[in-house]
Amino acid sequence: MMLDTNNGPRPLLKKTAQDLAHVVKVGELRPAPRPAHSPLTSARSRRHVAECWHVIFAPDETRFAWLCGTSRVLIVPWNRFKNCLLSLDNTDDEGNEIKGQVVSIDTGSPVNSAGFGSGTPENQLADPPQRQYWTRFDFSNKELVFATGHVNGRVRIWDVYTGRKLLELMDHTQAVRDLAFAPDGSLRLVSASLDRTIKVWDLRDDGNMFKTLKGHSNEIFWCCWSPNAKLLASAGIGKSIMVWDMVTYSLSRTLTGHHHNVSACEFSPDGAILASSSWDTRVILWDPYTGEELRELCHQYPPPRPIFASGANGSWVRGVAYARNGGQTATISDDGLIRFWNLLEPEVDPSAIAIGDEEMVCCTFSPSGRVFAVGTKESRVSFYLAPRVIFSLKHLARMAVRRQVLATPEIDQLLLPAPLKVYLKYQDWV
Repeated sequence: MMLDTNNGPRPLLKKTAQDLAHVVKVGELRPAPRPAHSPLTSARSRRHVAECWHVIFAPDETRFAWLCGTSRVLIVPWNRFKNCLLSLDNTDDEGNEIKGQVVSIDTGSPVNSAGFGSGTPENQLADPPQRQYWTRFDFSNKELVFATGHVNGRVRIWDVYTGRKLLELMDHTQAVRDLAFAPDGSLRLVSASLDRTIKVWDLRDDGNMFKTLKGHSNEIFWCCWSPNAKLLASAGIGKSIMVWDMVTYSLSRTLTGHHHNVSACEFSPDGAILASSSWDTRVILWDPYTGEELRELCHQYPPPRPIFASGANGSWVRGVAYARNGGQTATISDDGLIRFWNLLEPEVDPSAIAIGDEEMVCCTFSPSGRVFAVGTKESRVSFYLAPRVIFSLKHLARMAVRRQVLATPEIDQLLLPAPLKVYLKYQDWV
């Protein structure tokens, strides 16, 4: 952990590590060490394997997907009531086999990304597809489906309960670095690739690839949907985030403000904010509908000037995640700290911290927001109990309004006092 000194950059502005609450680790997953003679111990062989680039909970928080190296994925049952893994063994206390607990998938190719999705019956969709032809697979009634993205550019769809491969999707020419299912149950799947494109697949149509989104000039590492599935944000090598209109499948706007590569991005639960993390030591909270910068979360003080932020600085922010309460984010950084931020406090420092593992590369909150999971390059995963925060009814009401009236320009059309409009647009956080 970087210490507060007067002779160099500091990780906290007004506080020290002793002034903050320390978050407790409640569980971990560690891959078995490889034998010294393993062919995967060479640097060239490790380029695309044994790297946990994603930590993924199922939408209903009943499972956790562990990318545990090379081509193996474990789908592990998760206890959403006790906030812990149920078991990593297929046997009970007496050694009897338990069916359907841990599902081990040998994907056949090194995995870079994965994601869970769930389907809604077509007759319950707001805009059901109008198809007059037979399809081979019916995913709409499945509680969960699972997708993996691979180094060879393939996307594979799996049965969560048996580990059986259902579909193989082919169109990318380079590695697939991120996957995301639309949160509206439509079973649209987007894949972001090093080939600088985003593909949109329709699992209701047997995985038909019906749109290719082009605009990035460099490799794409990350993509995420807004809660209403009308926007998609994507980022990668480069200093900008692209926001796509997923109704017209066109570029809506480009968010420019970072001074180094953008490492991750995520929408708030009400869709009103997009958080992006960058190697420039900052997290920026954006209004995705206007492109306005609403707030910055700094991980180094003083923040490096733009000319220095574009290089190595020891505080690259590797990931950012939003909790379900909409007022709390968490970040991971190369300085070894996991920071938990209460966005409704005027403080510039985080409200709690934890000492993380080495080489943290990805993070996420559980759907309930009670647990924060962090993954490393060596496929280690650690689980932390997120700080409990009780927010005001005023904030909860704002989230409820923004879920119904998502677009910021629509707020200005409401017959409300100007100060309330400012609050609803998150221009006033408190």
